[in-house]
Amino acid sequence: MRSNLITVVTAVASVVLVASVASADQVQEQFRLMEQRMAEMEDRLEATSDDLRTARATVDEQQSLLSDAGLVDASDQGLRSAVGSFFESVDISGVAAASYNHRLIKADDPNGGNALFKNPNANTFQVDQIWLTLDKAPTEESRAGFHAEFATGASATVQGDGGGGDGVPYLYSGYVSYLAPVLDGVQVDLGRLGTVLGAEVVQTNGNFFVTQGAVFGLQPVTYNGVSLGTSITDEISVVAGVVNDVYSDTMVSADNNKAYFGQVSYGGDAFGLNVGGIIGDSDASVCNQAAGPQNDCQVSIVDVVLTADPTDNLSVWANFDWVNVNGSDNGPDGNAFGIAGAGRLGITDTMGIASRIEYINTSSNLTGLADDSELFTLTGTLDKTLAEGLVTRVELRYDTFLDDNGTGFTLNGDGVGTNDDQLVALWQMYYEF
Repeated sequence: MRSNLITVVTAVASVVLVASVASADQVQEQFRLMEQRMAEMEDRLEATSDDLRTARATVDEQQSLLSDAGLVDASDQGLRSAVGSFFESVDISGVAAASYNHRLIKADDPNGGNALFKNPNANTFQVDQIWLTLDKAPTEESRAGFHAEFATGASATVQGDGGGGDGVPYLYSGYVSYLAPVLDGVQVDLGRLGTVLGAEVVQTNGNFFVTQGAVFGLQPVTYNGVSLGTSITDEISVVAGVVNDVYSDTMVSADNNKAYFGQVSYGGDAFGLNVGGIIGDSDASVCNQAAGPQNDCQVSIVDVVLTADPTDNLSVWANFDWVNVNGSDNGPDGNAFGIAGAGRLGITDTMGIASRIEYINTSSNLTGLADDSELFTLTGTLDKTLAEGLVTRVELRYDTFLDDNGTGFTLNGDGVGTNDDQLVALWQMYYEF
């Protein structure tokens, strides 16, 4: 019995021992495989690390090159593209405006419209202006810059240009700039420039009123040339330049005779004064002569603008213009002058009322003006901000021709003179961004 028990125990022990040995071998094999796999993974990780170090070195090198070239800011985290960096320095703005106008008292306009500069159509809905402006002002840190304005719309048509009236966008102004390290900085602008003269501008959101005044029609709008401007003090600045023409807004000119302009500006906390002028040859159409260099005339303009903000809610301005025309041997000579005053009173934070009064007298046959004419205009405008950037305006404008010589003048320049009064009501909405 005892021998049988010993035999059984021995057999069981043998089985367990064999199983244990077999199990140990398997475990050891698994350990070997795991070690092999870990070694392979370590090799792969090492290779990946080498690749990452190489890629990082390449990125750092590219970052350094771009930073040295001024295309990215070295203080920024990560790599920035040159395009992204460029657009971060460019201001983009614009305005869209539409209106309806109704002629309450009809002037004797042979074309059936209004005798209003830049608003010649009557009793119609229209798109006034669509503007897109790109501006990168030069600074001491980045001395190069540019400016470009694209426009279209019925009242965005530039004086003497004709672009944009048919709904086709056109270049209103565009120039390149350089801030020269002279004095406190002299900015040089070369290209198609907006005039520095006058109290009002072409962009409707820059004025108190829907319509530009009659005095605005005596002034240039844009011209091609070069200007230099600098600040003398914190309050006084000067600008001067050479352009192709006084009035014509021609993109190019083959005439060696140019026009010259300048302006001195004072801008205080509550008062401003701009005194400027332009002198030079202008094309024959300004003097109502036959085309040809021999029929060009010399035009001189003196422009004075006063601005004031007596209170936080009240802004006023006054504008005086004197125009002298010295025609060719077969052309007219004469003068014209105009004076305008305007102001806007803020009734609430979102509402204001504005008024403008003007008088023009001309003894010279300028573009859109007849001989020996007198014009008086009175304009009243109520504006209301409906939402951020959105403004609506209602305007009533009265024009009367004081002369009784049967000529008068039309401000839109198309048709014969008119001698009747006119009363026009306008409603406009514009959005600026």
